[in-house]
Amino acid sequence: MTESKREMWFEARGELSPDVGGRWRMEQGNLVAELAREEFPDGTFVGGPPSEAQLQPTRPLFEVRFSVGDMTIRVDVLRPASSHGSSSHGDSAQGWVLTEVKSSTMTSRSSRKRARQDVAFQAYVLSEGGLPLEAAEVMHLNPEYVHPGDGDLFARTDLTGELDEQIQEARERAPEFASVLRRDEPPNLWPSRACNTCGCPEPCHSLPEHSVLTLPRLYYGHLDEIIEEGRWTLEELQGHSHLKPKHENYIQAAQAGEPYIDTSEVRDALSELEYPLYFLDFEAIDYALPPFEGTSPWEKVPFQYSLHVVEEGQPLSREEVAHKEFLWTEEGDPRRPLAERLVQDIGPEGSIVVYNATFEKGILEDLQEAFPQWEDRFESYTHRLWDQGEIFRQGHYVHPSQKGSWSLKKVLPAFDPDLKYDDLDVQEGMEAVVQYSRMISPETSDSEAREIEEDLLEYCEQDTWAMVVIHRSLTELL
Repeated sequence: MTESKREMWFEARGELSPDVGGRWRMEQGNLVAELAREEFPDGTFVGGPPSEAQLQPTRPLFEVRFSVGDMTIRVDVLRPASSHGSSSHGDSAQGWVLTEVKSSTMTSRSSRKRARQDVAFQAYVLSEGGLPLEAAEVMHLNPEYVHPGDGDLFARTDLTGELDEQIQEARERAPEFASVLRRDEPPNLWPSRACNTCGCPEPCHSLPEHSVLTLPRLYYGHLDEIIEEGRWTLEELQGHSHLKPKHENYIQAAQAGEPYIDTSEVRDALSELEYPLYFLDFEAIDYALPPFEGTSPWEKVPFQYSLHVVEEGQPLSREEVAHKEFLWTEEGDPRRPLAERLVQDIGPEGSIVVYNATFEKGILEDLQEAFPQWEDRFESYTHRLWDQGEIFRQGHYVHPSQKGSWSLKKVLPAFDPDLKYDDLDVQEGMEAVVQYSRMISPETSDSEAREIEEDLLEYCEQDTWAMVVIHRSLTELL
């Protein structure tokens, strides 16, 4: 219900493929769905439209497909109301309970909103089809669960009587969506904010290299207003009341064709560094169903790190800078051997340079909690973190080639165009996760596992060397 109409059109025709991260989440979701069915041991897997006999509310049904007009839904679990476990819905088995299974922990506002929309649309279609529905709920992973058995793996959120607004929204929008899906050609979104994130295989408009859509971190409400005004080019945007200094800096850089640099801010940021410098990057895997003792659903488990160590005054060439690395290549929990190596590789003094500190800080805090024998060391590491990405996120350095992004992969070409991720077999974090899961799988041959190991080491090293290159360039600029 939350995707664009154009994406919906392509998805309905099987032409919108999920990215590597989407496929990983789908695989994890399938594992959760299988386990959730075990909560209803007398259930029947349907996997399609139900028969008349199955529609007598006597036992739970799994993966049930219903179609009403142009609307089709797939219900994860549909079970007799008498099994709902709440006297408020009565003990009669005349109606059904709709259970939507989510592999998320439902801790974010967006995930809760999406779940309510999904359940509301299913409830609306079932009511249109004449199926007596007495209750609706979401069954999701419990964020408080700790493997192997501390608490319940699943939690349930009862939405009965709370979906009137969402059901009304579904009722009003269903004819519009049905009309879109009946079209021979996909709907055109241009001009709209959705053009910025559209994942459709065919663009409906050729976007300029620099436009309102590439302005860095522009508030969505302001973006919508500017689009309504018909302003797209940087020339039309100059001086707009919604623009902040970071936007004006980007416009200046794009029009000049050279970087905007606030040397005072960059100098102040670099002055915070204390030698030796440890350029650190983790790779971590998150499982919906936690496999390791002491971990929770979707907890990020580090399996690899790269570390470049720079001493004060030393030449910053790849041959001169010390590099240390770790990659767990066996089955089982990688955290302890990783932690043991990390406390050997990072000394007691010096800044730990990362790119987007939120991720690395979270990993270090989890390791601190998991291994109290090194609590002081990991706490020290979190205090010594220095986020190189802040220079670019705050707009103190803006290169037109970034196109409004401050991600490491977009920033790096401004400093070394020859150092490319496109040349690597593993090119981004979720791909590293998927490849790691393949590497440790018993079904993967030894030769293939060694090849993946080399690819992962090369990718992770690229991230930390990229930070060294950026540091070297910024220092030379000043």
